[in-house]
Amino acid sequence: MRRFLTTLGYTCHTPPEVFGTRAESLGAADTEWLGRIAGTGWVVLNRDAKIMERPDELAAYRSAKVHMFYLPGEATRDLLLHLVETNLTDIVTLSADRTPDVWKITRHGVERFVLRKRRR
Repeated sequence: MRRFLTTLGYTCHTPPEVFGTRAESLGAADTEWLGRIAGTGWVVLNRDAKIMERPDELAAYRSAKVHMFYLPGEATRDLLLHLVETNLTDIVTLSADRTPDVWKITRHGVERFVLRKRRR
């Protein structure tokens, strides 16, 4: 994915770059990396939709103020590349909005990610 996007001229940041080394990035909590990228304006391509279900991680996402696009967790590398390539125009267009939001990238296109309300 990184190679594909950088070939098109996009700057990509990987977890090892955010944490300094691959070893330091492995097992890093979602709250930690979200805190490190807060305010960067970066666009996140992610596969861990559980972030939107865990209160502390959801709060970290909201504080980070970044656009997040979820890719299918079970997808192969080739499918992931295909989904990003075919939806890149929409990803860029949606990312230009000043208000960060959460989206999912599917075989049918880019769709708003609907947050489930927690049961009490």
